[in-house]
Amino acid sequence: MKQSLPRLASMTMTLVLIAGCSSKSEPKIPKVEPSRPAEVVIQATSISQAKNNIMSACSAKRLQIQTTRDEVTCALNELSGSRKREIERLVNDEFATNIQIVTQFKLKEQGSEVSVAANTYVQYLAPMSVLSGPQARTRSLVDDLSYNEMSALLEQATQGGKSFK
Repeated sequence: MKQSLPRLASMTMTLVLIAGCSSKSEPKIPKVEPSRPAEVVIQATSISQAKNNIMSACSAKRLQIQTTRDEVTCALNELSGSRKREIERLVNDEFATNIQIVTQFKLKEQGSEVSVAANTYVQYLAPMSVLSGPQARTRSLVDDLSYNEMSALLEQATQGGKSFK
């Protein structure tokens, strides 16, 4: 009897653990954050010329520029006034640092045309937990001001052979 009681208890605990781990609920689907992208097709140009035009437009607006082979990223680091307050409300994290507005242009060559897809988002550093260091986070910007600024950069970069989608 003395040996069967601990054995019975361990079997009961095992069954409880197995029953507790099984779940009949459906797995949670991650939320898709809304975005407001813009797409332009530049006709009769190369990908390098389109990149140069986008970088020139970003440079004219005094934005920080980073490039890869098929991507141009322009960032606004100095936020001020009501725009700064609006972005801080969107971020909604008192520990957020290095808040910047980023416009990303992805280029894709299609014969003699170049397709440019643009998206604007806020990027910032914030700790994930008390013990971890800051990690980069993003939130898409879907407001009219952000969309109009992104569209103005696209329009300036594609003066001439453009076709908005």
